Amino acid sequence: MDGFHVISVVKTGGGKTTIFSGFMVLLQELEKLRDSDNLKQCVCRHIPNNPLCIIVYPTKGLEEEMAGIFNALGIPSLAINEDTIREARTFHKTDLWTQALDLKVRCLLLSPEQLTSKSFTTTLSNSLFYSRIIALNVDEIHLILSWGATGFRKSFRDIGNALMRLPRWTTFTGVTATLASGADSQKITQILGFRSGSFVFTRRSNERPELQFIFRTLRHGLQKWLFPDLDWILDGRRKTIIYCRTISLAFRIFVYMWHSSSPSNLLGRRKRFRLYCSLYSREYNRTSRDMFVNDSDCQVMITTDALKVGNDFPNIDDVVVIDPEDPSDILQKGGRAGRRPPYSTPGPCCICYFTEATISRAKAVLKAGKDENSAVAEQSKVDSDSIRKGRMTLSMARLILARCINAEINSHFSNPVVDCPCACETCSSFPIPTNDTCQCSGCCPEVPLPRLPREAASTRLTFGIPMADRLTDNMRTYGFKTLKAFRYKIWDASTSPQIEMLPPAALLPDSTIGSMLDQFVKLKALEDISSYVNCFLSGHEEELLDQLQLLRVKFNRMKIGLDPDEMLSYSRAVARTSQSQPATYSAFFSALVPSQAVETSSVPRTPASISNTHSRKASEIGTESPEKHARVGNGNRHRTRTIKENLIPLS
Repeated sequence: MDGFHVISVVKTGGGKTTIFSGFMVLLQELEKLRDSDNLKQCVCRHIPNNPLCIIVYPTKGLEEEMAGIFNALGIPSLAINEDTIREARTFHKTDLWTQALDLKVRCLLLSPEQLTSKSFTTTLSNSLFYSRIIALNVDEIHLILSWGATGFRKSFRDIGNALMRLPRWTTFTGVTATLASGADSQKITQILGFRSGSFVFTRRSNERPELQFIFRTLRHGLQKWLFPDLDWILDGRRKTIIYCRTISLAFRIFVYMWHSSSPSNLLGRRKRFRLYCSLYSREYNRTSRDMFVNDSDCQVMITTDALKVGNDFPNIDDVVVIDPEDPSDILQKGGRAGRRPPYSTPGPCCICYFTEATISRAKAVLKAGKDENSAVAEQSKVDSDSIRKGRMTLSMARLILARCINAEINSHFSNPVVDCPCACETCSSFPIPTNDTCQCSGCCPEVPLPRLPREAASTRLTFGIPMADRLTDNMRTYGFKTLKAFRYKIWDASTSPQIEMLPPAALLPDSTIGSMLDQFVKLKALEDISSYVNCFLSGHEEELLDQLQLLRVKFNRMKIGLDPDEMLSYSRAVARTSQSQPATYSAFFSALVPSQAVETSSVPRTPASISNTHSRKASEIGTESPEKHARVGNGNRHRTRTIKENLIPLS
């Protein structure tokens, strides 16, 4: 109300929503007063008629949830995202951007993409709408760094530019629970364009004394379909959210829990386990949220970052985070548990599972004393912020290996030692419990579980296949990449509701891809691949076979040291020369490679000059010539025969 920009750090469940709603309620009450009223004259900032507040939320589900809360508080609100726009045009034949011009709308809820869209720019051109804007608020402001800087959602980086386009009296308020002090706070203010003295930064402690943090090591990998470390969830009845990095992992955990529970009660399983992700429709996800809050039979919600921030479920006992990325990831997701007292017994917990590889990386980063991002940035000479996330930071390594998890969190976020207690009615009625001793797994170690039986050293089904016909590791890596792109293409083009609600991995699982690459030399006809095609991929057998045949040609190129991805330009060159056969070798190679790379001549080339052309072309792409490979074949007749079959006969 004093006209300053504000950035505020408040713990999860600490009332960040009240900052936005309280501001709008205050404006509505001020409107009811006469201009001569003393309280109204105390306001030292410009307040337009029918003031409008714009609030940016990171997820569509959170937008719609907050719109319902604001409307219930008597603040007319409108949520605009791609789902609500589509619904309004399809079912109500209305345009939400036109509806946003209504003077009754006092709170406009947008995603960062809508804030920077052409539709919003067009709406700003309406002078009355423009003059009504009084504030731009952003929830979970730390995502400007974690989502915006990595390229996941670049529109977060443009929020500062959007603020500069609004009226000069517009104030900015950004709230979060997980903004580290130091470099991260400075980067946020720089992106927003704030200068020292133009904004107020407030930091309250984000510590949750009632929440127990437990770190565990996974006894199995994350690429399979069995997750015995999560069986304890099935044995109890505590409300639990499981956070996964990818939709594929969430789907596989859902399938494991579905099959591991009692099969006698199908309806009970449908209620007990719910999968929440962006693949599902808006109505399905809303139903899942309502069931999780209101239905005691709905016990486990398996989700991704779609429920990472903002949701205010009052009855979550445990949060499970699979291989979290950074301290903010742990605190944001873990903060979903124990939002409202009274608490269950035992109290709310945040259980984080780390793979053995992650722990090894943490030890290496801690020993090196710098982030993995910094090492990559030094090698590539780029800003570390532009490198995609997935690399471990020094702060995360310290937290994983910390003796006391809570102490490391307090240090990372610079939590004040003494935090003034809140005097609101809720906090006074249910004071936060204070523990004399820390209950984290660092201070109170758990009894380690026995190791799982070790799997066989090799699971490749290559028995009976000659070594010369087996794929190399590079070929397998390339094959995995190609077949994953193939399954995504099929999934993306599908119009079946059943397929759209599944992750792409359900069509062609990684384990199936591995088996196909093991037996690749035998997959030459439709009957050979029939056993690998499940019900979701049915009908695409011929496309899969065509993809395998194309892979076969690319693998042959890899055997002689050529780049398989050059097949595209190669195929185009052959297509251009297929209608009129070139009279000379020079003409053919002029069509196959850039003209400056090969000397052209109308005189027919001699065999010696043809060999030199092959060698020169191969040296330009950093490989040896095909003839050289044939000469040094080490007696491998199969390899020599393969090379000859791939050479191009010319008339």
